[in-house]
Amino acid sequence: MMVGFLDGHKLKTEVVHRFSNRQTSMAGGLYWDIIGIYRNLELGIKKAHREAKGTLFSVGMDSFCNDFGLIDSGGRLFNQVRCYRDARTERHAKKIYGKVSERELYDRTGSQIALFNTSMQMAAMVYEDEKFLLEHCAHALLIPELLGYLLTGEMYTEYTMASVTQLLDWRTGRWADALMERLDIRKDIFPPLVETGTVAGKIHREILTDTPGDVYVVAVAGHDTASAVAALPTDKEHVGYISSGTWSIVGTEVMEPRLTEEAYLANIAYEGGVDHRYRMIKNVMGLWILQECQLDYREKYGRELSYEEAERLAAQAEPWQFFIDPDDAAFYMPGNMLKKVSDYCVGTGQGPVTDIGAVIRAVLEGLAFKYRLVFELLERIGGNKLEEIYILGGGGQNRTLDRFVAEACARPVYAGPFEAALAGNLLVQIKSAGEISGLKEGRGIIRESFEILEFYPEQERIWDEQYLRWKSLCGKENGQ
Repeated sequence: MMVGFLDGHKLKTEVVHRFSNRQTSMAGGLYWDIIGIYRNLELGIKKAHREAKGTLFSVGMDSFCNDFGLIDSGGRLFNQVRCYRDARTERHAKKIYGKVSERELYDRTGSQIALFNTSMQMAAMVYEDEKFLLEHCAHALLIPELLGYLLTGEMYTEYTMASVTQLLDWRTGRWADALMERLDIRKDIFPPLVETGTVAGKIHREILTDTPGDVYVVAVAGHDTASAVAALPTDKEHVGYISSGTWSIVGTEVMEPRLTEEAYLANIAYEGGVDHRYRMIKNVMGLWILQECQLDYREKYGRELSYEEAERLAAQAEPWQFFIDPDDAAFYMPGNMLKKVSDYCVGTGQGPVTDIGAVIRAVLEGLAFKYRLVFELLERIGGNKLEEIYILGGGGQNRTLDRFVAEACARPVYAGPFEAALAGNLLVQIKSAGEISGLKEGRGIIRESFEILEFYPEQERIWDEQYLRWKSLCGKENGQ
């Protein structure tokens, strides 16, 4: 949680609260501790309100997408909030796609075909004997809107969050009622749509401190990637970006979706952004694999493997010794990630990986090569050369990965801001308050307010050769 304000033409920020957040596996399901998240949200707001001495104007929440809480007729949360990685969607995917085909879902919504979509989660509930929850709730609220409701009592659905549910018709900007009906999802299950930047409600007074002054909730770009992309530190139109964290969202901005056959086969998504720009993106597994390797290492060896040590060990390891496709299904679920990486290498004829540095290097090189593959797809489908790459979010602090991306993609790489989602969140709130004119001015402010690291390719030829090796070994010769 970060407090921000404009000081002239610079955004000043300060982190006021942090807390850990991880899924919990329980009774065959995977859940979020939504009560713990809300409790920490309240704590952070109280801290900010007290320290702001009456000048705190608004709060905006962005988060992972697709997951939701259900509110009953009495206004109470009455379900445990499932995590998008929950296995129930996989159990029922064939039956769901039998009702509405993958291609029709793609053409109607522009959303990627993925088991974690809200559409898949809700449709799976029908087959899990949980349809009664959908039928008897007053509304379903996506995570930022759920938190906003708990703070204000107001129910709404923000546009960028709606755009990634796989239930919004991209052509009309409205809920795809006929599609929802065929999936046995009530067409009125979500509250009304609001535009990004709408002041959604006033925070209940009892949540604040004794410091005077009302505080409002602004419906920022609720999808964290949409907030991160809002904070792109450039005014250039045709650039690539990687929103780098647990997931890597690799993309570019376009003004109109191009739902071609190649885009469908490559599972390119078109998601809503600030000012109704489209984020033309593809998901890559991201630093999830490295994070799980670190957890695995701690459990096996009884000590933490810091990011700094992980980078050092990767730098010391032999380059291009092992290749992995970070999007292989073997890496999707949590647990035993060191073994999963080694097993993948054994299964592809490379032999076992026993050195932790070699594992980390394989993960980072695999990510860099996968990013290049995706950028080549985006350029081919979108028709524009992407001359620069911006790495947004916490993953940009991994200097080894930043350098690998510049080399693998043979383009300048600019890393930062590292709290991009928070910065983009704040920009929307500042715009909502009338302090800036729009996205272009806001991005200029971001460029002047945060350190942006620069990386340039130096070994293009040898990385080109290794990229071809990676494509061949990982079965990516067809470019997908």
